Amino acid sequence: MKRMLARSAAGLALVATLFAAGAASGGELKLLAPPDGSLHGSSPVTLIGDGAATDLEVSINGRKVVGIKRVGRAFTGPLELAAGTNVLLVKSGAESRQSSFEYRPKATEGVYIYHDPVSDGECKACHPQGVGRTSPVTEAKLCNTCHEPKTGYKRLHGPLGAGQCSICHDPHGSAYPAFLVMGVRALCVQCHAQSRSQSHIEKSANKQCPECHNPHGSEKQFLLY
Repeated sequence: MKRMLARSAAGLALVATLFAAGAASGGELKLLAPPDGSLHGSSPVTLIGDGAATDLEVSINGRKVVGIKRVGRAFTGPLELAAGTNVLLVKSGAESRQSSFEYRPKATEGVYIYHDPVSDGECKACHPQGVGRTSPVTEAKLCNTCHEPKTGYKRLHGPLGAGQCSICHDPHGSAYPAFLVMGVRALCVQCHAQSRSQSHIEKSANKQCPECHNPHGSEKQFLLY
């Protein structure tokens, strides 16, 4: 058990380091949604960003976007897309961020799906103290106001045990099932990168990890079903 907890702690530390490194390399201005390289089947989509320090200028395909709302350093608003590739440019002070994404009307496979509160414009459902501000309750408790708790297991997966749902799930949206932050296998190896784990993954051929392991918890060792 101690060894399992140690591995979980090490995994969480690794993910935290990766996220911190990404934030550091990207500066203060961040584009949270829609993500760079994403595919969309409808328009408009919702822009979500953070870290705007002073003036804020948003343009898409060279045209200025109106209707962007700011709350402190956070900002959000609608983006009208044109069929094909769309290029978003956000400027704030000395910083700028650019991303591009595809719009294929009525596309259904591989499209980016927004979390229901975002689609419904209910930002305060997850940000009760205001957009851009940290929730006054723990992350897991906030998620469990809508989602059934997954903590009734003898053994909990490290991120869930730490109450950090967003290590695996993106609260704004995703193109992956269950709003995962990336593909299942790629996500699992972010933490499970030990040589023994790699060997096991290679032997599993095309199987996805959740086919055998419960990603939330289990009564059995290795979170087996």
